[in-house]
Amino acid sequence: MTRPLRLFNERLSHGYESHRRDAGGSTATPAETLESDGKPTPTPTETPTPDETPTPWLTATETPTAEPTATATPTESTPVGDLEPVSAMSSLPPGVEDGAVTNVTALAAANQDLLTAGGHDLDMSIENSTREGAGRFRVANDTEASIVRLTEGDGAAGATDLSTYFDGEEAGIRNRTSGEVAYGHGPTNTRRGARFISGLAYVLPRAYVSAPAWETAGSRTTDSGEERLVLHADALRPESERGSDFGGVSGTDEEVQSVDARLEVTPDGLVRTLTVSLDLERTDGETYTQTVSYTAEDIEAGSLDRPTWLSKAPQLQASTDSDDRLLVVEHTGGPTIEAGTNLTVGGGFRSVGNVSADRPISEGDTLYVYATGEGVERTPALSVNERPTLPENATAFSGRTQLSGSQGDYEFEAGVEIASESGDTAASLRSRLLGR
Repeated sequence: MTRPLRLFNERLSHGYESHRRDAGGSTATPAETLESDGKPTPTPTETPTPDETPTPWLTATETPTAEPTATATPTESTPVGDLEPVSAMSSLPPGVEDGAVTNVTALAAANQDLLTAGGHDLDMSIENSTREGAGRFRVANDTEASIVRLTEGDGAAGATDLSTYFDGEEAGIRNRTSGEVAYGHGPTNTRRGARFISGLAYVLPRAYVSAPAWETAGSRTTDSGEERLVLHADALRPESERGSDFGGVSGTDEEVQSVDARLEVTPDGLVRTLTVSLDLERTDGETYTQTVSYTAEDIEAGSLDRPTWLSKAPQLQASTDSDDRLLVVEHTGGPTIEAGTNLTVGGGFRSVGNVSADRPISEGDTLYVYATGEGVERTPALSVNERPTLPENATAFSGRTQLSGSQGDYEFEAGVEIASESGDTAASLRSRLLGR
C-alpha cells in the first residue's frame, strides 16, 4: 500500500466514523460494518449547523501555502524529444512562469479545484512490483452525480474495496469486501458519508502531483486541438519524500532510490495524464518499484450510470403531510423489509425513537409515522398502508427528519428536509441537499 493511500484509508476511517457519529448514525467505518445497531442518541442540547450538507473537499484538503519565488530568473528548458517548445503554448498553467515551474503547490491546487468542480472522470492505477495486479482508484463527477471506486491490489494488507455514489436524490456506500451496502434517499447519513468519501478522494491524486520536483520538458497539441504543457522529474521535492499528511509518497522505513515522473497539464491547470515511478529500498534491504499513473477525461452532465448495487438494499422515499406532523415513507423498490425490523425515527440531530411493523414491508407499501409529546419525551407511532387519524398531541417534525433501519448486510434510510419558519425556500433546500 502506498503511503498516501494508507493515509487516505486512515483519514477515511477516522473521518467517516466521526462524521457518522455527528450525524447521529452508526459509528462503524466502511471497512468494518455499516450496521445501524447501537446508534448513539445525541443530547437534546446539540444544535445542527445551518447547512447539514458538508463540502468535504474543503475540510479534507490542506490550504495550499505559497512557495517562495526563486531568486534566479526562470529560463525555458530545451524541448525533449518530439515536443514543441514551452513558448508554443498560448498560456501557461498556474505555478509555471517564463517557461519554468515556479510553484508546484499552486499547480496542484489548480488541478484539484478543476477536478472537484466536476465534469471529469479520473482513473488511477497503483502498481507494486512485489504484488500481483494493480490497485485501481476512480473518482468521477459529471456535475449531477458522483462515484468513487477504490480497489487495492492483490496481497495488500487490510485491502479496501469500496464504492460510493450520490446524485440529487439517492446515495449509497458499498463495501465490496464484506458485501455491505448502505442506501439513502434524500438528506440522510448515507448521503453525508458518500459526499465525505468523494471529497476526501481528490486528495490522493494531489499527493502525486505535488511530490515531484517538476521541470518543463516542452509542449504538445493533441489531435483534438488541446494544448498541453509537458513536465518531467527525476527527483522528489524534499518536503514530499516523507512529508506529513498526504504530501509524502514514501514511508518512514523507506528510502527513494530513483524517480521517473511525467505529466501533461492544460493551460487552465488540469492534469490530463500523470505517471510517477519510484524505486524504493526498505530498511531491511528489500527493494521494489511503485508506479502510480492516472488519466483525467471530460464527461458530460448525466453521463454517469446509477450503479446496480444500490438496488440490493430496500429503497425508501420520505415526505411529510398534515403540517409536517406526519412522516410518509414509501417502499419504492429492492428487498422486502422483514416483519419486526427495528426502524429508527430521527428528527434533525435527535433520535425520536424506534418503531417496528408486525408485517413485512414490500415495494408499494406506505409507512405513516407520527410522534406525540415534546422534546425528549416524544414517542413515535407507526401505521402500515392505513393513514392514521392524528391525535391532538401529535407534534410536527422539523429540520432533517429520516426513517432508517438495517437488515442483514443492508442499511437503508429515507430523509426529508423540512423548511423552518425562518423562510427557507425549496430552492435553498435543494441547493443544500446537492451541496452546491
